[in-house]
Amino acid sequence: MMRERFALSSLMLFGLAGACSRNPQPSLVPPQTVQMDGETLEKFREEVEEYVELRKKVLNHIKPGAPTSSAEDLSSRQRALTQAIVEYRKGKKRGNIFKKDVEAAIRRTLHREFTGPEGPGLMKAVQQGNPRVEGNPNPKDPSKDVLQPVTIAVNAIYPDAAPFSSVPPSLLLKLPPLPEEVRYRFVGRSLILRDTEANVILDFIPDVVPDPTIPR
Repeated sequence: MMRERFALSSLMLFGLAGACSRNPQPSLVPPQTVQMDGETLEKFREEVEEYVELRKKVLNHIKPGAPTSSAEDLSSRQRALTQAIVEYRKGKKRGNIFKKDVEAAIRRTLHREFTGPEGPGLMKAVQQGNPRVEGNPNPKDPSKDVLQPVTIAVNAIYPDAAPFSSVPPSLLLKLPPLPEEVRYRFVGRSLILRDTEANVILDFIPDVVPDPTIPR
């Protein structure tokens, strides 16, 4: 069934491409250039899709928000979603979505980009909003704000008060695309996969940013 859905999606994309070829329009969006073999990429997509389906089941048991919902109601709904996802995914370990071959492919991609000509600029961008860089564990230093630390672990909750790192668009084009429910972020030198609403870290790959000035 999963393969059928991917096959159908591919046919729809090819159909759209055919229609566009009849009425060519200049594209303002750079093409996605993911260098990962098809089997590995499909394996990653299936794992992400499986999580999205689980998320939908969780949402079915949570009272939906209304246009007139108060900020407190929306916050309560988010907490309920977070707690439910953590409970449903209890026992998950690192590599539950970033399987070994997927992790290896992503590591190769990031290593190539970070050590290439654009590497210094990419690493500088990754530091922007990075909680391990922005946060300062020494409250005696008045030059920086002390921000809430982020624990890197599967099913750990990303604190609401913690900043979000910048993921350069050029780097995103090299990584497998994600649905709107999840996003890549950098915490220290690690790449994490985070639920955008529940603020749950779903999986992570440690030490992918080769910059010793960034704390682990």
